[in-house]
Amino acid sequence: MIVPQNEIKYVFNPYNLLPGDILLMNTYEEDMRARMQCKYEHAAIYIGDAFLMEANGVHVVMSHIYSYAFREFDHACVLRLKKTSPLILKEVARNARKQMGREYVNTMQFRYVRAYKNTDRQDESNKSFCSRLVAQSYLSEGIKLLPNADYCEPDDFLKSDFLEIVPDAITEFHEDLAKVVINQQQQREETEIESPNAELFQALGKLYGKDIQDLGQALFPSQSRPDLNDCAIGIIKSSKMFKHMDVVKASTPWMFDNEQFLMHYNVEEALHFLYSNMNHYDNTIIPDYKELHLQMIMLAYYFPQNTLFVFMRDYIKQMVDEAITCRTRFADLFMLLVNERSTETLAFIEQYGLYRDIEYKPQPVDIGFLLKDIMKAYH
Repeated sequence: MIVPQNEIKYVFNPYNLLPGDILLMNTYEEDMRARMQCKYEHAAIYIGDAFLMEANGVHVVMSHIYSYAFREFDHACVLRLKKTSPLILKEVARNARKQMGREYVNTMQFRYVRAYKNTDRQDESNKSFCSRLVAQSYLSEGIKLLPNADYCEPDDFLKSDFLEIVPDAITEFHEDLAKVVINQQQQREETEIESPNAELFQALGKLYGKDIQDLGQALFPSQSRPDLNDCAIGIIKSSKMFKHMDVVKASTPWMFDNEQFLMHYNVEEALHFLYSNMNHYDNTIIPDYKELHLQMIMLAYYFPQNTLFVFMRDYIKQMVDEAITCRTRFADLFMLLVNERSTETLAFIEQYGLYRDIEYKPQPVDIGFLLKDIMKAYH
């Protein structure tokens, strides 16, 4: 639920979080908490850049860290592996991101969680819920946080010998965060049932007659059914997924018009918007898209006869280019403010500093994840 601004006392502190950190939350679903008799009824994984992955009751989605706010300090908690490395935590975050769009389990399954949590019973539904998403993301790296990664509850992470509480991960709410926190809460509520990923997977599942819950499951049936590739390509083209520019123009129609941009925000709001988006594109959107493009390049290289793989290679490249176009536009808008609203812009820079790289600078992508995926496939 949305916590009204006058009731917010605490929020997560992204400056003290690492990718892979486990976020436990009281989301004020009092009926659920009463049934579960728990301290925290929701769990998520921090993936960096002020975003988290969660199973929200409909799908696995990516949400902003400020889309959750708390009335009391102990209404949230952050846990981290006691002995680990940033590389392992990064892979855990990648495992969570790969589940984007996965369907939420039938809630009838929850009646079995406590009966099975200390057993070897495995779930075969191919679906997820909040604590399962977290536990399975770790288990994919060989880290068994809980007795059963398929059947577990948020409070179970508090009992894990592998985890410790992260100090200063919860911070006091300040008025300068009010607009972003309220906006992010509202956006989470308004878009919680939307998932282009899930819609695409469902359509491809009908085509192939399979339960498809992630991109790998969506692509590999084409190996045994190449006769359906043209239909699959048509479904992907008609989907909202992989259409970065369409999403941007729908959500920020004023972004590519200088006059409308200057009218939409005051200078401080505009610069917060630009700094946040430049950071998000530099650290999450473009690197993630490039990783996906590399995967498609590899598939098309080893299976050149598969027309779906070849199509996806080129289709994802277009998405990468669209993201870079947007990132370049942010730099242009920053310079627009410098030229058109110089006094206010300089005052903002004096208070908050200058973003480290205004102009977009392409960065190499670490291909280690490809080698790991190959090793897992052959394990």
